[in-house]
Amino acid sequence: MKTVNFYPTFKNSVEITGKAFLLLRGNTMITWKDYDSNELSEWTIYENQGVKLMALSNLLSGVTQYFIQDINA
Repeated sequence: MKTVNFYPTFKNSVEITGKAFLLLRGNTMITWKDYDSNELSEWTIYENQGVKLMALSNLLSGVTQYFIQDINA
């Protein structure tokens, strides 16, 4: 049984632009790692070239934020 996270746990991350996210993400079929959601948001985790990325979408406002995990984390 899958456990439900009520919020994403993506420590030591920095917000980046959508354009930078798309360049770093690359091919989604290869880099996609995880997806989860709750009643207010959904988030997707990608990993490419040793870099972890997250797209966090707020379902109420329609805003998506993009994060990259600090390489020193």
